[in-house]
Amino acid sequence: MVDALTGKCKKRDRTASEERLVLAGLEIFSKYGFDGATTKMIAKKADVNESLIGRYFDGKEGLLMHITQKFIAELINRDLAYEPKDNLADELEAYVRDRIRNGCQHEDFAKIIIGHSLTDRKFKKKAMETIPMQLDPRLIQRVQMLADKGKLKPGTNVEELCHDLDTYMDGVFFFERVLHETPLEKLMEQTVRFVRTYSKLFTVA
Repeated sequence: MVDALTGKCKKRDRTASEERLVLAGLEIFSKYGFDGATTKMIAKKADVNESLIGRYFDGKEGLLMHITQKFIAELINRDLAYEPKDNLADELEAYVRDRIRNGCQHEDFAKIIIGHSLTDRKFKKKAMETIPMQLDPRLIQRVQMLADKGKLKPGTNVEELCHDLDTYMDGVFFFERVLHETPLEKLMEQTVRFVRTYSKLFTVA
């Protein structure tokens, strides 16, 4: 009985320490970049022993990978912040506005992931193997609802529609926001204009 209680306490302690390291890592990586951040800085911010980063995450790069996985999972698993729309143009506009707002909340961290992937092939390979590169199931569900209601042209491939939009959004974030530092409002305006035009290809007249 005592051993069981001790085991539960240790598990809770580890979970709490991991969570503090994740939050500290997100802040330190975002502020100093991957190369500028050190395990000592992260551990100090998290108020835990530095050795725990190696024990729990296999080092600084492992912590970065873990944070990335957690970040993507939280984005995909949370509910969309708007009600389903009656037509594709409004649905896609609401979706891209929501996606851009949420993406920009952790923009500095996203830049680190992109930059580190471009300069470290091993990290890129591991990221591609461990991070789920899937279409947003929430968007697919919303667009499929419109297709089921007869709001889209017959023969519309919902997954292809969402895939092309996803590719466009990734490109917009990288080239417009990361490289050119396009202001948020202008980026939003450009993206909304595109998706409303794009939606006409699939909408029943």
